[in-house]
Amino acid sequence: MPQNIDSNFDALVVVYADTEVERMQNCNMLREFAYETLVAQYEKMTEKELIEYVADEGDEDIIEQIYGNYPPQETEGDYTLKRGESIVI
Repeated sequence: MPQNIDSNFDALVVVYADTEVERMQNCNMLREFAYETLVAQYEKMTEKELIEYVADEGDEDIIEQIYGNYPPQETEGDYTLKRGESIVI
């Protein structure tokens, strides 16, 4: 009889987990939570890291949609102007 109890318990675990997942799929709050979590994670990456991550996941088309055929290249000696600075040529 213990095997039957285990089988019932296993069935309860599987069925209830499936029920909870179904509830989550219909829940806009879960989508919003996932979106905010992913945005926070991606914002911690550098541009190069995120581009490599997206490409590794097989979504190169997203990179192409945003950057065209020229994704940013890493260059040595990059300098960003500070507020109030200008370039005189």
